[in-house]
Amino acid sequence: MTNAAKKWIVGLDLGERSQGALQFAAWLEQQGGDRLVALHVLEEDHLLAALRYHHLDEVHALARKAAEAAVDRAGVRGALTSIEVLEGQHAEDTLVAARTYHRCDGIIIGRNAPRDGVRAVRLGRVARRVLRALPSPVFVVPPDLATVGAGPVLFGCDVDEESSTAVDLAQSFAERFGRTLELVHVTAVQDAHGAQYWPAETIAKIRDEHLKTGEQRLAAWAAAKGLGTATRTVRAGSVGDTLVQLGRERDALAIFTGSRRLSTFERWLLASAGSELASNATCPVGIVPPA
Repeated sequence: MTNAAKKWIVGLDLGERSQGALQFAAWLEQQGGDRLVALHVLEEDHLLAALRYHHLDEVHALARKAAEAAVDRAGVRGALTSIEVLEGQHAEDTLVAARTYHRCDGIIIGRNAPRDGVRAVRLGRVARRVLRALPSPVFVVPPDLATVGAGPVLFGCDVDEESSTAVDLAQSFAERFGRTLELVHVTAVQDAHGAQYWPAETIAKIRDEHLKTGEQRLAAWAAAKGLGTATRTVRAGSVGDTLVQLGRERDALAIFTGSRRLSTFERWLLASAGSELASNATCPVGIVPPA
């Protein structure tokens, strides 16, 4: 992506889940001139149930009225290029197809869980499946996001070649909106099972060695990508928890991360760091597929 204005599909669920996504999308339009197509999908199962009692035209009219009401609750109608209601077997497939049809740069979608509090289902079915397909960059936004953060754009960096596409997008996004780009590398420190007898000094030295190695790797990677002057942060811990905490500390505008191409079986075995981050972050999370 270049620094020019972008075009986004904004998923509407007609409830409160998409309110934060609408607010973030409207901010992109106001600050960057981005174009926005708000889209609600009439899924096949729900549509067939409704058609037992209503004509198709009536169902579409009711859905459009509800979509417009959701947009008006967010107070962002003037920021949208259009509001559309489409039929589809599954919402995620229709969102992906609409992105291609409208030649959009990506998708903005809300999640189930608010920024604070406990919610058993944090992403929601549609958001989870959109991230699984990941046809383009996807922003996942907390439903209760009212204002964007005043801080930097964070990039969760794996210091590998698969991060290249994602960091390019994160850098251009930061430049467009006049924000600092902060490269964040999280290094895992192995738990020493059965070594509770180790002195605290030894454990601290092991942690410091991991952090020092991480700093060296991140500096070398950043220099190779022409990002030697970017802010760099290295922390120990889990990727998801660390980036969520740092995003809150920094009042981040957004957090970006790349995504690995995992098979269905691999996704069953491995937790997606991007999905975990998108489920819990207090700011929008941009997940970017590899080139």
